[in-house]
Amino acid sequence: MNRKEKITPCLWFNGNSEEAANLYCSAFDDAKITARSPFVIGMNLSGQSITLLDGGPKYQPNPSISFFYICETEKELDRIWNAFVKEGTVMMPVDSYHWSKKYGWVTDKFGVSWQLSLGKLEDVGQKLTPCLMFVGKQLGQAEEALQYYSSVFKISKTDGILYNEKNKKLVQHAQFALLGQKFMVMDSEDDHKFNFSEGVSLTIHCETQEEIDYYWNTFTQGGQESMCGWLKDKFGVSWQIIPTVLDTLMSDPEKAGKAAKAFLAMRKLDIEQIVQATLV
Repeated sequence: MNRKEKITPCLWFNGNSEEAANLYCSAFDDAKITARSPFVIGMNLSGQSITLLDGGPKYQPNPSISFFYICETEKELDRIWNAFVKEGTVMMPVDSYHWSKKYGWVTDKFGVSWQLSLGKLEDVGQKLTPCLMFVGKQLGQAEEALQYYSSVFKISKTDGILYNEKNKKLVQHAQFALLGQKFMVMDSEDDHKFNFSEGVSLTIHCETQEEIDYYWNTFTQGGQESMCGWLKDKFGVSWQIIPTVLDTLMSDPEKAGKAAKAFLAMRKLDIEQIVQATLV
């Protein structure tokens, strides 16, 4: 799978990733399936690579990580809204708000959350932007997270931070870039019944073992190791630290099974061990 992005979102599904992919291809003008392998569908959605993972019933996406999507016409916004609101849940109704003359927040039938905003592409710089919402025990950590991620990824830029008018310690909305890719963070005082989980994770695609070691060791400080290249950082956000060579191995029918057997036994992934396992 060819990617220009270093960091890509991964959405967790329970056996219905194909149905979700078909919905997204019908809802968005510029969406296409780019790759398929067992339990995984790769998509390009308006220039952003995303992964749809059939991981089973253990996790599901929730609005703690949503996707802010720039619609350049009302027709585009209405089409996407109507596709997602069917069997979905309205977080904020389509209306005029001070940040957009037409905006709505909806969670689709699969639990994936979308903020649809009428605007110009140059306002953000990309059509689709992951947005992390800090709630509950993480409330008030949005700015700290922005600063932390900016320190981890050596090329970063903060576009702007808008603070809560009543509580300046809380971020109403902030936009920043990591390695040229845009992200957003916000604090919410509402009594939400969700928080960060493996339902939406962020994958870092690494060319070398040195890169894997760096991101793994950095994020697990104060965080938590998991299996198969997965971890949680100190804010509870899930990341996958994955070598780019894994895409090639998993797309090779003769090597995929051996590669999978090797990495399924690992916590932090080891490129040499995975490659050697496919040669046996």
